Amino acid sequence: MLLTTTSSSRRARYTIAALGVLLLASACGASTTAPGSDTTSKAATSAGSSAVGSSAGSSAAESSAAGSSAAVSEAVPAPLNLNLTADSTIAATLPDKYKQSGKVVVATDPSYAPNEFLPEGSNDPIGMDIDLANALGQVLGLKVTVEPASFDGIIAGINAGRYDMSLSSFTDTKAREESVNFVTYFEAGTSTMVLAGNPQNITTITDLCGRPVGAENGTTQLDLLNDPTVDGSVVKACTDAGKPAPIAQGFPKQTDVNSALAAGRIDAYLADSPVVAYAVKQTGDKFEKVGQDQGTAPYGVALPKDPAALTTSVQQAMQKLIDSGAYMKILDNWGVSSGAITTAAVNGATQ
Repeated sequence: MLLTTTSSSRRARYTIAALGVLLLASACGASTTAPGSDTTSKAATSAGSSAVGSSAGSSAAESSAAGSSAAVSEAVPAPLNLNLTADSTIAATLPDKYKQSGKVVVATDPSYAPNEFLPEGSNDPIGMDIDLANALGQVLGLKVTVEPASFDGIIAGINAGRYDMSLSSFTDTKAREESVNFVTYFEAGTSTMVLAGNPQNITTITDLCGRPVGAENGTTQLDLLNDPTVDGSVVKACTDAGKPAPIAQGFPKQTDVNSALAAGRIDAYLADSPVVAYAVKQTGDKFEKVGQDQGTAPYGVALPKDPAALTTSVQQAMQKLIDSGAYMKILDNWGVSSGAITTAAVNGATQ
């Protein structure tokens, strides 16, 4: 699908109904998706880019309609706590602030399964990013507090000192690197999601032209739908083809995007490849991924520019997780091992 896009994307019982419940109940918080081009890193251009088009989540009635008949396809994985031993050498590189407090606050938007989300009936985020955050804390000898946050406000929150870092499916982009540092830990692309059976026959990027297409606020996917200057822009592809731009619709949470598609308020949505793949698995026969993933790019742990030593410590801890095999155990647990990397880099943006 989206045959020629090149941008980067940016997460139980996951019935369509559950997606609707999450849309209403999970505030963009605690631990941090969207199909269309292959990078789900929420917010490619700026820390708080806002949605264009209609925003807001779906109503309770729509959520109910969205989830009334889907069957559960797969059980939701259980969180994986590896109970790792602290590495005293890496912990010694931490800034004094963290050595003294012994803790770190990690922001995440828990609406992006399987990367970060709220399981049905719980306010405690789970997912790949949450398990990785806890594993990083164990290597660094720090207690991790996961704090829910709206995705499009996380970078600003880091710079204001409210959060020490974030694992929330952030695509590491050069624009974002102007505000924060990143330590890379995963690769994802952008995928396109439609209703099962593909009733609108969406098979290429230009099939999105003139149609209502959704994405989560602050994501690179929403940029693809709004900005003709970004790599892989759907707007530009439509303009070049002499067609109208897509009718971009931004939503506060990925669960809102899912419910909007299920209720027929949008014809398609764009999100990170692991998020789209997981939603298809967990919603029975309601959703369908179309086309190929596009624009593979790295996810990064978002960190403040100052103190710079924190970035160094996190990079070393992430590399230890990768080298020790702990990292792959976590990815395998969540079914996302295809996005694994072998080297954790500092500010490794590809675009």
